[in-house]
Amino acid sequence: MNTEALVIKLEDDFPFVDKPVDRSICFHTDECYQCSYLIDDLLIYKGREIPPQAIRCVHQEMSCLSAKGWRWVLPSYLRYCLTDEARYNEMETEFLIYNLAPSDEYKADTLQRLSGLNKSQINCLIEFLNWCKQQESWKDYCLEEIEQGIIFLSSIKL
Repeated sequence: MNTEALVIKLEDDFPFVDKPVDRSICFHTDECYQCSYLIDDLLIYKGREIPPQAIRCVHQEMSCLSAKGWRWVLPSYLRYCLTDEARYNEMETEFLIYNLAPSDEYKADTLQRLSGLNKSQINCLIEFLNWCKQQESWKDYCLEEIEQGIIFLSSIKL
């Protein structure tokens, strides 16, 4: 799938959603300091669509986001990964690839985080990873993780 087709698929499958309220944005129900810091960092972002600065806040903290948090972040995050800015920086895309390819010990947690997504959205994430696989930098840098992510996401199709 080329970039233009993936953009259309993202727009169809990942509409923007309201920001979760309070701690429902967080994965950890206890008083996790990491989650608390993330909540504080995201306080200024109120809308459905989030800017690149917010994506930079969450890219290393995706494990702190709940299923509701992922539903809010992914529409903007995925679109961002297809921009020239993301291709230049690459860090956000790299972290998303890693989050979609969990090691065995984190698969159950990742399944919980993805539980708010529907079949079309899971398929779209697979298409995103297939797109990454076609990109020279990602194919050369983390092909194994991309393939692990495709296998993982294919195993949880609804």
